[in-house]
Amino acid sequence: MKFELNHDWQGNMSSPRSTLGDKTKIHLFLMLAIIWVFTGLVGNSPWIPAESENVSMVMDIVSSNSIIAPLAASQDSINNPPLYPFIGATFVKIFSSILAPHDAIRLSNFIWISLTLVSIGLMTRELWGTGFGRQAGLIFIASIGLIFNVHTIRPEVSALLGFALALYGFSLYYRRPFRASLVLGFGISIIFLSNGILSLLSIFITSLTLLFIKQWRNKRYYLFCLISSIVALSIISPWVYLLYNSNPEIFFSWINKVNAPNGEEFFFYIKNLLWFTWPALPLFLFVLIKNYQNIFQLKKIHLPLFFSISILFTLSLNAKIDQINLMPILLPFSVAAAGGIDLLRRSSASALNWFGILIFGFFGFIIWFFWFAAITGFPEIIYDRIFFLSGSYEVKFEFLSFIFAFLISILWLYIIFNLKISNRSAISNWAIGITMVWVTFIMLVSPLIDNRKSYAPVFQDVKQQLSQSSSCLYTYNFSPNETNLLHYYSGIKAFDSNKDIQCRMILLSLNNESKMPSEYESWNQIWSGKRIDRDKTYYILLSK
Repeated sequence: MKFELNHDWQGNMSSPRSTLGDKTKIHLFLMLAIIWVFTGLVGNSPWIPAESENVSMVMDIVSSNSIIAPLAASQDSINNPPLYPFIGATFVKIFSSILAPHDAIRLSNFIWISLTLVSIGLMTRELWGTGFGRQAGLIFIASIGLIFNVHTIRPEVSALLGFALALYGFSLYYRRPFRASLVLGFGISIIFLSNGILSLLSIFITSLTLLFIKQWRNKRYYLFCLISSIVALSIISPWVYLLYNSNPEIFFSWINKVNAPNGEEFFFYIKNLLWFTWPALPLFLFVLIKNYQNIFQLKKIHLPLFFSISILFTLSLNAKIDQINLMPILLPFSVAAAGGIDLLRRSSASALNWFGILIFGFFGFIIWFFWFAAITGFPEIIYDRIFFLSGSYEVKFEFLSFIFAFLISILWLYIIFNLKISNRSAISNWAIGITMVWVTFIMLVSPLIDNRKSYAPVFQDVKQQLSQSSSCLYTYNFSPNETNLLHYYSGIKAFDSNKDIQCRMILLSLNNESKMPSEYESWNQIWSGKRIDRDKTYYILLSK
């Protein structure tokens, strides 16, 4: 009697004999990636302060053609070079007739994310061989901390492509050194023109640490680094030269903008690394443990390891603490983790798979339950809470949003109940599961959050009150976020009331406990309003 076993005697669960060809698998992966990337790019107002700053910078380019040094309304100097805002402004002009500017800017993320996924596939195939690139892409997509951040209006999204190209350049070095030097040079340029010079420190440290390994210490590697530097400098230098000549004050202000770290950065990133990079992190550690004796002999191990350490060290020097800065570390984690999927034991792969099913099933159920309560009013206590937190938003049944969320949820249920469990299918289930949660969240819940967080109604109302000749406007008690969004929705860069500029109109931000400043009591009130009725903060427009 013959038996066919789908796992070996060490308990490793091999992938069952596939009923799908490689082309079909690639097509399915592309479909998943397209859904994952495009969902959430349009339809939401700028939610977080960092988005409002970049939206204001883009509008500065669109309205004033400030390509070299675009400034947000709240800025006196640039924080980052203008690559991301420039591409965002290009998309705004292209899609101005069909999309709101913030939607067009987010749509530009499609270019950065798509090229990042392609780079991940190429570098993984270079390090691990054919058949692993798709797995690295799935691990990258499945990472919990990535999905919200790559759908925001942030220059870190374009910088992520630069890191991916840099890592691909190092991985390609042995086989195609000249082509690799060009790729690395382009990667360095994109990182610098997106995030500035500090982010380049991780590339510099990686190139130095590789010299500790004998196989990298040769003339060809030195030539590779030299050509990469020349390529990068030839791309970066024109912008630096133009900035220095057009506005020396902004140039030196940007150069001197160095905030010393206070020691909290490293612990912040280590603490958030545990959930942000899941499930890439445990697979990455598993590969390191499995190959610990050959780390310095295997390029596919020590290159991602050194790259990860360099990124962590650079993050510890960045005084600007933000979870989005962890995105680049997902690249080496995903690439190295792709080689460990097939080595997992049956119990480990099964546990990873079931953990994903439980966590995504739970969040998917919560999203559908809240949506059902918002639509039907039952249970009443949940409905009242949702109504309160959403800023009194009345949820309406949107057929297309419902169908899209329903189909992706049914597809996920069908896959988890019918797909044979293997090491690789466990990762696929994670990628499909997080995509399902993201799609249902955007389709069913994001309108409620958008109603609560959006400044569009109040500042668009202010715009209607401002005469066309009123290009000079004071603001009082405005946060940088409010200043930038006022610029975005009204087109006016307001001045803080403390500045020595003569304006005949002022927009005040007050709350229930504050009083009208005495110096403005004699001014005439033109308009007042709130974002939502129960909001403590309200706005008053006055004229002299």
